[in-house]
Amino acid sequence: MTASTPDSAVTVARVRGRGLRRFARRFLRQRTALVAAGFLLLMVLVALFADVLAPHDPDAQTLRDTLLSPLTDGHVLGTDELGRDVLSRLIHAARVSLLAAVIAVSVGFVLGVPLGLISGYVGGWVDTVLQRITDAVMSFPPLILAIAVIAVLGPSLTNAMLAVGLVFAPRFLRLVRASVLSVREQTYIEAAKTIGTPMPVIVLRHVLPNVLSPMIVQMSLAAGFSLLAEAGLSFLGLGVQPPDSSWGSMMGRAFRELNQQTWLIVWPGLMIVFTVLAFNVLGDALSDALGREIREGNDDE
Repeated sequence: MTASTPDSAVTVARVRGRGLRRFARRFLRQRTALVAAGFLLLMVLVALFADVLAPHDPDAQTLRDTLLSPLTDGHVLGTDELGRDVLSRLIHAARVSLLAAVIAVSVGFVLGVPLGLISGYVGGWVDTVLQRITDAVMSFPPLILAIAVIAVLGPSLTNAMLAVGLVFAPRFLRLVRASVLSVREQTYIEAAKTIGTPMPVIVLRHVLPNVLSPMIVQMSLAAGFSLLAEAGLSFLGLGVQPPDSSWGSMMGRAFRELNQQTWLIVWPGLMIVFTVLAFNVLGDALSDALGREIREGNDDE
């Protein structure tokens, strides 16, 4: 028994190494996924270095220069109704919008994954109760539920993203539960039970790593949806509050000036479209690259 343990560890390490190499090969073959990942990396860098990249103070108002057209008086994308530089606000809004997506996905992950593990592995009445609660939450339209939560907590970016995270949690729970139901019947789980391994150790060491693959895909797709949700809530004035701005709040303010300066609504709209598209393309690529049994045979050399 002791003699075979090192060999087993080496075997597991080799299998995982081959799996990572297969994943890397499949992912790198998808050029659209690489473009999407590069775009998202660029957005992260823009958000991190917004103070350096912004040509003007995003909150500085110049009332004599309101609603300037693009490429006018040193303002590449023009100015808004208060004379603030649109490009500078767009750059700083990237920080707020991406942070909102991170908060929403993190809340959904932290709430949904542990409950999904418990529901799928324990089963019985615990699973029944959790599934009925999940059904009740998922019966509400997502944005309506988010607006209801914000009505209780008050309008702010954090509260808005907490609300969106609560909307995501049942979906994470369902996905993890479905994965756990298939994993818990595997032979290595039965072997771990036979030798008396405690349940928390089995769940964390053997079950959780095997359900992370679909979770990574779901997190990427959820990030795109949370960006749209934040934009919608901020457009309605329920998300980020002035003087801060997100792409959604910029669209909300630009909508009021649509007849005077059409370009104001175009720039944040394009950023939302491209970023959500990048998240979705990346999620699809990860779904393909993380496929296991069906494609592994084709990728073997």
